[in-house]
This record gives sequence, structure tokens and C-alpha cells, in this order.
Amino acid sequence: MNLSVARAAYSRTERERDTRSLTLVRPEILLATDGTPAALAATRFTGALAERWGLRPHVFTVLPPAVPLDPLLTSLPSRLDPELCAEQEIARQLVTCSPNADNWTRETVVGSPADEIARAARARGSELIIMGLRPHAFLDRVFRDETALTVMRRASVPVLAVTPLLRRLPRRIAVATDFSRASIAAARAAMGLLEEGGELLLVYVEPPSESEAEHSAPYRAIYAEGLSGAFARLRQELVSRSDVTTDTVVLRGAVPGELLSVAARMDADLIAVGSQRHSIAQRAFVGGVTTALARAASRSLLVIPPDGHA
Repeated sequence: MNLSVARAAYSRTERERDTRSLTLVRPEILLATDGTPAALAATRFTGALAERWGLRPHVFTVLPPAVPLDPLLTSLPSRLDPELCAEQEIARQLVTCSPNADNWTRETVVGSPADEIARAARARGSELIIMGLRPHAFLDRVFRDETALTVMRRASVPVLAVTPLLRRLPRRIAVATDFSRASIAAARAAMGLLEEGGELLLVYVEPPSESEAEHSAPYRAIYAEGLSGAFARLRQELVSRSDVTTDTVVLRGAVPGELLSVAARMDADLIAVGSQRHSIAQRAFVGGVTTALARAASRSLLVIPPDGHA
């Protein structure tokens, strides 16, 4: 076998392996909910996804540790018990959002929400965590009440944070693209979430002329073959769907702001980003992208972790 034939065979094998990794008959989905209004959108989306893929999601709730009550309050009616109230509201949301919710498994634990959600996803082998996303005020950050963002940073699987604006499967998804393996994984995951007839926007934000990005492999590849060639190669990497339209967008500026701006202009339901392992000098910039998108909470957000399977 000559070298060209060997390379072709290797490339074909890699594509087949990537395709197989996306063919999930019954992916394990973890719905993290506390029954609050912010979690309703995530529950609704999970119901739509479960109906489309024929799934039985696992409903996971984390309650805060009990606070000792004054003896005079121990006679409060059970209907005021926080755990009971949460369970009742979650049950109501499930019935409202999915006709098959009775078949979903449920679990409630006590502890730190972000830690327990990440732990449960690892223990169950979940392939996707779905949870609600809301804007965070300054006081939320002071008291570290940013559960969705913390889960994104700690989870070893993709996290889909849903805002109240997303009431169905996405019609249009903007994918932050830098032509790395991480962004390809994000694009693949986004492709699988789109509703029939949906549109995938591959968005590339040009970095500053003087930056460490110039020394990265994806950046060198882009300017070696040109943006059109890089986009063409990216399309080949994606598992095609005949019912989905793929478009490309090139912008310049700060990544979070440009992503939010194009998502608003194009009426995208979701923004997808892929995390990578970076040097210390790059972590603040890259981490800032996910943080800014999560805190803005103007669009639902899909985050693929380093080495995460889409």
C-alpha cells in the first residue's frame, strides 16, 4: 500500500470512528432542576428532546443543607417544608412539559448544587447535562450563586444551559468556530440538537493581530489555507443532515460581544462553544468567553468540555 492510499484509508477510518461516536441510541441525559421558574425552560426543552430521541432522562435535584429552625417554627404545616414544596413543583413541571414524564427516573440529594450535579453526571455516565440559565446580578457573583456557570467549569460532559426564551428545539444555532477539535465537537453537538429544517451558523471571530492565538495550530492552519478552505474542511468534518442549512459568518472584535451580537441579529436560539486545554496565559481569555456568555444569559448556551464527547 502506497503512502497516499494509506493516508486515505486512515482518514476514512477516522471519519467513521467520529460518526460512530455520534450515533447514540439512548444517550443518558441528566436534567438538573430545583423546581424554580428558571428551571422550567430546561424541563420543557428536555421533554422535547426526550420525545425526539425516545429517551428517559434522569431528573436530579439538589437541596441545600437544612438550617436549624427555632423550636417555635417546628409546628409549621408540612406544605411549607422546602423539600416538599420543591418536589411538588418539580412534579408539576414534569407533567406540564412531557406526557411521558412518569417514566423518567428521579433523584434528590442534599449538598452543593454544582458539585453534586457534576458528581452525578460522572457516576451515571451522563452524556449531557441540561439545566436552567438566568442572568446573574453582582450580588449573585459575590455569594457565588452561579450554579450553571460553575457546572460548566467542573463537568466532564457537555452542559446545555437553557434560558426561558427557548421553548422548543432550536431553529438556529450559532457555533463559535476556531477550527480546533473542540469547536468541531461543538458544531457536531449543535447539529444534532437542531430541529428539522434548522440552520447552523459557523461563526469565526478574527483575533487581534498580536495575540497568542497566532501561535496555535488552528490559527496557523487558517492562514495557511485561507478562511474559505478552513470552512470547507470544517464542513467535511461535520456529520451532514440533509434537512439542515449551514452558513458561515466572519467577524472581528471581542469574542463574547461579537457572539452575542450575531446571535441577536440572526435570532439564534442557542450559542455553542467548545472548551480547550490552554496555557496559563490563555485561560483568562478563554474562560472569560464562557463566563461572559453565561452571565449575559441572553441566549441558551451549550458548552463542550475539553475532550468531551458531543
